[in-house]
Amino acid sequence: VSLDSVCHLNAPRKPAVAALIGSRVRRGELVPVAIDGAGKQEHWAVPAALEPGECAPPDLVHILSPFDPLIIQRKRTNLIFGYNHLFEAYVPKAKRKLGYFALPVLVGDEIVAALDLKTDRQAKKLLMQKWTWVGEGKKTAGRKELKRKIEEELDRFAKFQLAE
Repeated sequence: VSLDSVCHLNAPRKPAVAALIGSRVRRGELVPVAIDGAGKQEHWAVPAALEPGECAPPDLVHILSPFDPLIIQRKRTNLIFGYNHLFEAYVPKAKRKLGYFALPVLVGDEIVAALDLKTDRQAKKLLMQKWTWVGEGKKTAGRKELKRKIEEELDRFAKFQLAE
């Protein structure tokens, strides 16, 4: 965490949260961590998060909402993932790059694509409006396998969206 990420959209809480972070650091419940590219912005983690252990499978796929906390805090998302999502619902259609309601796709620890999906509830189908490769997804090596994994998750996602 950083003070900015904890107090996202609530700057008046910063002094109280900073004091809380300081007390947790003194008790050893949080430790400072350095993140490349963070400049002077301080970050902290629980010590257990820094110990080697079980990690999520490297090919775990998450289709995220543009309003997911992982995406909505754009500075943090850019710092950690090198990705800056733009919500384009209010952008004129001709100027959109990702689509009206593009959903970022996290595979392992990389955001690799943005999918503009539309739900046709009458036909009980999830429609792909646009698929955009981003970040590591732009690389052609292994993209076929990456696409297969995302499509598998899309099947599950469609069932969820269509309440099947």
